[in-house]
Amino acid sequence: MPEWNDGQQPKLVLLDGEGLGHTPKSVAAISTSLTRRIESTDAIVLVDNATIPMQAAPVAAMREMITTGSARKLLLVFTHFDEVKGDNLPNAAAKEQHVLASAENVLASIGEELGPFAERALRGRLKEACFFVGSIDEHLDTTKKTQKRAIGELQKLLSAIDAIVEKPAPVHATPVYDRMNLVLAVKNAAESFHDAWWPRLGLAYKPGVGKEHWKRIWALSRRLSTPGFSDEYDNLKPVADLRKQLQDRLYVLLQNPLRWEPAEPTDDAQKQQVFDELANTISAKILDLSTRRVRAERMSEWQSAFNQTGRGSSYARASIIGEQIYERAAPIPDVTPSPDRNSFLHEVAAVVETVCKEAGANLA
Repeated sequence: MPEWNDGQQPKLVLLDGEGLGHTPKSVAAISTSLTRRIESTDAIVLVDNATIPMQAAPVAAMREMITTGSARKLLLVFTHFDEVKGDNLPNAAAKEQHVLASAENVLASIGEELGPFAERALRGRLKEACFFVGSIDEHLDTTKKTQKRAIGELQKLLSAIDAIVEKPAPVHATPVYDRMNLVLAVKNAAESFHDAWWPRLGLAYKPGVGKEHWKRIWALSRRLSTPGFSDEYDNLKPVADLRKQLQDRLYVLLQNPLRWEPAEPTDDAQKQQVFDELANTISAKILDLSTRRVRAERMSEWQSAFNQTGRGSSYARASIIGEQIYERAAPIPDVTPSPDRNSFLHEVAAVVETVCKEAGANLA
């Protein structure tokens, strides 16, 4: 993130974020604080362990950067490269391919869920912006081959950061989107949000999804009912979850315009640039919308949930969160209109329409 010194020369400011962990378990969404940090920076260096690469948390971060149109800012550094060993790994090139091979299942999954341009964007970063280092917890010695190589990789990383700051030339083509597809995107996002939370609250049964302990739901209600506290508790992240569901569906929508005006770009890279610019602008607005609808507008309901005590309080708390907060914050659009359903759909549509107008895209 560049700043300016007294001589009006740019300097580099490094922001070290909290580790995401290396658990193989699913990570649905990254925190909203990290999302806002991604938006404010020029380059993101995602550090992963080469001995156990592509676990749930790093993959969630990569997905976040893709769907928010920030893929070109992504740089991947695989550490502990000196510990990658095997009889079939005779040299550094073979070790690199071994590490990157772990991404194939991730790439296929992302392509199926988020569309071909998402997979294309990630493949591009894995090809052009991967760096492999080892022994960086020690003083690197240029007389040692592996450590000299690590120094070279770090130097290439710095050059790659400089290249990211250079903005690509604008694309003179306008995508046109179908409003009906926008309605379906909002509907699917709301359904997925409820489908993930209802079993966790104990309000529905879903195979493979356990009910959260009542004390954790209590702790979540305490966090969200207290101004100044974060909007999550451990892996319980309702604001981030709603934002993710909306952002994922909208990113798929952006990749599928009805047509282009005046003509469709022949270069997929130009299409990707247009999609990323739209997704990046939409991302911040969708985060603000999710924060407002899930938390800011429902502080009294969160307080009511937190205040439940005595026999049956855990079920009463879960019901308040599910029915009075989540159901009203993200109602599923259907054929029966209601003020809550209409306002949610119209607010998301207004965000997309505003961004399209600013970027020169159209909703038909």
